[in-house]
Amino acid sequence: GFSQRELPRPSPDDYAVILFTSGSESAPKAVPLSNKNLITNIRACLDVLQAVRSDVVLGILPPFHSFGLLANLLAPILAGARMVHHPDPTDAAGLVRVIAAYGATIAVTTPTFLGYMLSAARPQQLRTVRILVTGAEKCPEAVFQQAERLAPQAILLEGYGITECSPVVAANRPERMKRGAIGLPVQNVEVCVVDPESFQPLPPGKTGMLLVSGP
Repeated sequence: GFSQRELPRPSPDDYAVILFTSGSESAPKAVPLSNKNLITNIRACLDVLQAVRSDVVLGILPPFHSFGLLANLLAPILAGARMVHHPDPTDAAGLVRVIAAYGATIAVTTPTFLGYMLSAARPQQLRTVRILVTGAEKCPEAVFQQAERLAPQAILLEGYGITECSPVVAANRPERMKRGAIGLPVQNVEVCVVDPESFQPLPPGKTGMLLVSGP
């Protein structure tokens, strides 16, 4: 018979996954992420979302993308929340039907896909949604306005991340939301904006290169 004792015991620093980037942060590359990288970032994301076991997460982002792997697969599993998956993120009408049928409370997606969904939705179909999370591109003001009109009970949170950072770097919080901004660094992450030539820290309000450090 098969015994659990025979299973290999991975260490926190062992690689859990290798993801391939599209090249939005310099050249495309393979990024190895460890168990520790992913789990600490998942803890930070759950701290932002304040997810509970009664939440139902809509999963539409592909797991070969770091945002999809973390937010639509691993985080809900480790939080003990239910997931509802749909295979086509461009099927706006189908996604809205799924939200209504399963009572989705959290949707994590890109502004483009969210815009599609909102354009196809009636307010009654979105009444269970309490948090909308967007990332991977800047969220247009028009999408914020659509969300306010169609799901006024929901909070739209924008964040920022890159695959190399497991991926979430910063996010708005339900209790601290600034429209058009990416929010504050997540738990255990430190950031610093420096001059790209001298690497000297810059004062608030100045544009420069973002340095990120964390587990």
